[in-house]
Amino acid sequence: MIRDLTIVVDGVGRRALPCGLALAADLGASVSAVSVQPIVPFGTYAQAEVRYDMVASAERAAREQAARAARDAAAAAREAGLSCEATAICASVTDAAECLAGHARLSDLAVIEQADADAPKPSDAYLDTLLFRTGRPVLVVPYIQAGPLRAASAVVAWDGSATAARALGDALPLLQRAERVEIVTVTDEPPPEDARRRMVVHLARHGIDAAFHVVPADLPVGEALLSHAADRGAGLFVMGAYGRSRLREAILGGASRTLLQSMTFPTLLSR
Repeated sequence: MIRDLTIVVDGVGRRALPCGLALAADLGASVSAVSVQPIVPFGTYAQAEVRYDMVASAERAAREQAARAARDAAAAAREAGLSCEATAICASVTDAAECLAGHARLSDLAVIEQADADAPKPSDAYLDTLLFRTGRPVLVVPYIQAGPLRAASAVVAWDGSATAARALGDALPLLQRAERVEIVTVTDEPPPEDARRRMVVHLARHGIDAAFHVVPADLPVGEALLSHAADRGAGLFVMGAYGRSRLREAILGGASRTLLQSMTFPTLLSR
């Protein structure tokens, strides 16, 4: 059951907020809008011999942008008839990440916009934080998303791992709203018929009519999944996020990274 969403905003991205608000309205959930603006520590500027007044001006502008993004998100939520708690975070990258993680840990789902290599934005720095430091699922909204999430067709990546099982469980409230659900595994050695049957039965017990599909491993896993989901017209993709956290950087597995770079549909990731 999803009753509390955290939506990450930054005043630059334009896709996470409307998608998250529409989803919250559909689920009857409350919203926490968290505006994140990292600031560069003064010591970094000092080493580069940048004047203090310029540093102070940059920090002031960042705080104003964070506050403005939070206010705008709260106003949009009120207009949609939703309960919303808006928070502005303006701190070093490390401190901002910890503050954001604290908010997301006390929600059922975090929503963030996909990073665009051609148009970087502040929130791009925090997807790994959400995935690896919160224990909560994350819905990544494509930067080309037009309109709300439409999960008439949902595709779930499955390899039998604990991470895939976690993603499947986290996605159940959304899959229950889909008209068509397909469980997809990429392999040249199809799983036993009994394992496929048990998967379909498990989802049926949650009111989900699902089919199991095996995609030959003719392409790398990430590419094969992307291609298959696009062919199916998926409005939602579900996948376990593989990788490990190293210092402040999370190293995602190849399939996860491919999905995040090239996805054109909302994707729920769990770790």
